[in-house]
Amino acid sequence: MLKEKRPEFWGDAWEEAHKHSLHARRRQDLNQMDYWDSMADFFAKTTKRRGIKGRPQKVLSWLEQEGAWQPGMEVLDIGAGAGIFTIPMAKQAARITALEPAPAMLAVLRNWVDEEGLTNVDYLDQEWEVLDVQEERLNGGFDIVFASLTPGIKDVETLEKMCQCSRRWCFLCDFAGRRWFPGHEELWQLIFNEKMPLPGHDIMYPMNYLYLTGYMPSFKTWVDVRDREMPVEEAVASFEEYFWSYTDPTPEIKKIIRSYVEERADSGVYHEIYRIRLGMILWSVTERMK
Repeated sequence: MLKEKRPEFWGDAWEEAHKHSLHARRRQDLNQMDYWDSMADFFAKTTKRRGIKGRPQKVLSWLEQEGAWQPGMEVLDIGAGAGIFTIPMAKQAARITALEPAPAMLAVLRNWVDEEGLTNVDYLDQEWEVLDVQEERLNGGFDIVFASLTPGIKDVETLEKMCQCSRRWCFLCDFAGRRWFPGHEELWQLIFNEKMPLPGHDIMYPMNYLYLTGYMPSFKTWVDVRDREMPVEEAVASFEEYFWSYTDPTPEIKKIIRSYVEERADSGVYHEIYRIRLGMILWSVTERMK
């Protein structure tokens, strides 16, 4: 039997990918929650600006088409962030539990929930990787367990935890192959003199693992195109916050970032179009061949 046909192969490959990933390059002297907290204001602005268009609209429409999304469901949203999915789902769900460990990001989410007048959202300020499903009494507690672009689903253990919490459906959206982030990639080359690593959490690892363990996942990919436009000072601050998670922002690095943005700005506005190839998988925990 070819080793690629064993689920353990894909679990091991997933862990190996993380060892050489962008995530593994993050500074060890920093609490990673600090990074997400530093990005809270940016996510608050961009999330509310986009509303439920783009990725949220595409995802929820696909779930409805597959028969996995209906009004009145109980939902667990892992890595809820600023609420890009929590808010539209809560408007139709009976109850939604939003898991978000970063304090500032959770505050943004709470404020948006309050602004929308929603009263059916519960919060879990824990990291998914260390959360005890039994202790929190989440086992089989949800109609759908939902995770989109969250670092919390990073290996077989965190993936299987999703299945434990669901009584019917699980959904995962993640990167599918490389990303095209012109600014981040070109600045990474200028700062570190190397090509920017891949994220590490590619959809192919959980997809193949689930398939080979007997689940019957539905699968869809697409290219998400985003238009990013902001004043020079805001763009500089955004890049500095991003690279702060990987290296000490020395005066030299700040100069590189500022020069890069100013050289590409037009009338004081920095603009770029970036593309992300995304994949999403949906599977029923009740339909598994053993």
